Amino acid sequence: MKLSLSPKTYRNKRICVALSGGGDSVALFYALQERAGEWNMSLSAINVEHGIRGESSRADTEFVKKLCERENIPLYCYSENVPRLAEEWGMSAEAAARAVRYRIFLDILRQDKADYIATAHHAGDNAESVLFNLFRGSALTGAGGIRGFVNARELAAAISPETRAEDADILRGKGIIRPLLSVPKSEILACLRENKLEWREDESNADSSYTRNFLRREVLAPARERFPALDKALYNFSRAAREDDEFLYTLAEEYFTAGEVCFVSENAPKPLFLRACVLALRHFGVEKDYTLQNLRDICDIAEGENGKAADLPQGIVARREYGAVSFYRKEPPRTAPEYPFGEGEFAFGKLCVRVVQGKHPAESSSLRRTLYIDGARLPENCVLRTRKEGDVFQKFGSGTKKLKEYFIDEKIPQRLRGGIPLVACGKEVFAVCGVEISEKVKIGENADVYTILLTEKGE
Repeated sequence: MKLSLSPKTYRNKRICVALSGGGDSVALFYALQERAGEWNMSLSAINVEHGIRGESSRADTEFVKKLCERENIPLYCYSENVPRLAEEWGMSAEAAARAVRYRIFLDILRQDKADYIATAHHAGDNAESVLFNLFRGSALTGAGGIRGFVNARELAAAISPETRAEDADILRGKGIIRPLLSVPKSEILACLRENKLEWREDESNADSSYTRNFLRREVLAPARERFPALDKALYNFSRAAREDDEFLYTLAEEYFTAGEVCFVSENAPKPLFLRACVLALRHFGVEKDYTLQNLRDICDIAEGENGKAADLPQGIVARREYGAVSFYRKEPPRTAPEYPFGEGEFAFGKLCVRVVQGKHPAESSSLRRTLYIDGARLPENCVLRTRKEGDVFQKFGSGTKKLKEYFIDEKIPQRLRGGIPLVACGKEVFAVCGVEISEKVKIGENADVYTILLTEKGE
């Protein structure tokens, strides 16, 4: 008996099989091996010993080593202390083991040892994932179950965003594949027995304290007695849900703008608005940490007043800004600088103020307005600083108002207001750098002109 696999994906590829020694991975190993010559595949295997089951786990690894040696298949072996890592990372042993495997799989692909890592997830595993996601609380994405292919560059971006650029070429076209995803467990067991293949049983599979084991043994096993085609039905449902979801994400891209600050348009229909918000979270590396409540919070601020904000996982903030929701990473608190006003260059975080005596032409590299003020009209002890509570400002050609109200009138996003450099004395602001000067320092006769330029560092 042969397990059904499509040759289209695997021809002329280097495939590394994730081989635990369990029946599913052994069945996949032999299924690919017997087609290797016909499909011109180069096979290798990888085994990860998680340090969870002691001697039994190490015996599984020895079984895998002997199997690969007998079949003359290259094997990459890894050993990790998952219980210790789970404690360090603050997650369950199941989640930590999965994270460890994915990091190792990614290393194999980065080192160009394979084009694909093949895992033995089957239709029963997919059914468990669908139910787990729905029971925990999920939208259509969770109903899509296990993905048949995980792009390696996407995996790299989720695990270590800082290496995305250098990985781009080496990881192109590579990823994790699940050749058995549509195959029921019963078919895999029949194949193992008919071909008299040996495998190792993981005794922890009988422990219903693990969530997936509970679903498998206590929920799905009884359900299959009543609905024998349950796995196939859930597989077909999950594929349809995933196709619909992926299509909606492509539509959502129209309402999403990526950057150091991401924006999602409030005009998007709600199904697309929510997916555009997820795209923003993913842009900052938040792949799975967000919850349905986080998305509800974002919807609430989109319907609220300008400036309303919500704190999201991993230090991301969502804030309503004049017809859009912005997403950005919260800056760590720092002491606000303050400098005596005069010629020179002055740093304010990512911004730089340059003050030059005399009227100089506006510089094309400046992202904001070049300002000209009459230094003779400035009071003594003026400083360059950021805003403080109670600041007031008399806009050029207008009356005096609170600086906060001026920012609102000018529709300056709240996330930017605290970082804009000012020329001020006491509570009175004489220039909002890059934006506007006060009526009180406009250029008059016999003026002592100063030019103020606001740029970003590196310009």
